[in-house]
Amino acid sequence: GWPKQGYPGTKGPYYCGIGATKAYGRDIVESHYRACLYAGINVAGTYAEVMPAQCEYQVGPCEGTSFGEEVWMSRFILPQIAEEFGVVESFDPKPMPGIH
Repeated sequence: GWPKQGYPGTKGPYYCGIGATKAYGRDIVESHYRACLYAGINVAGTYAEVMPAQCEYQVGPCEGTSFGEEVWMSRFILPQIAEEFGVVESFDPKPMPGIH
């Protein structure tokens, strides 16, 4: 959920942020990254987006149809990791309208 003080400000200091006050959910990102590598999925990178706990990852490099397979498997793994942390994942690219 969101903090008791309400929704965070738009385009706050979270984009590519570091530190405990800016990089929410980093433990989830790291766990997903490690699980993907363990499963043989190529992950080119991860980073925090403009909202707190909005993170992205890039699958690749891949050749041919393996890209689609690795994307699907990474998306299969993520909900299981999120469940371990008691949160629900979203694949919505823009979870808050008007904030990019």
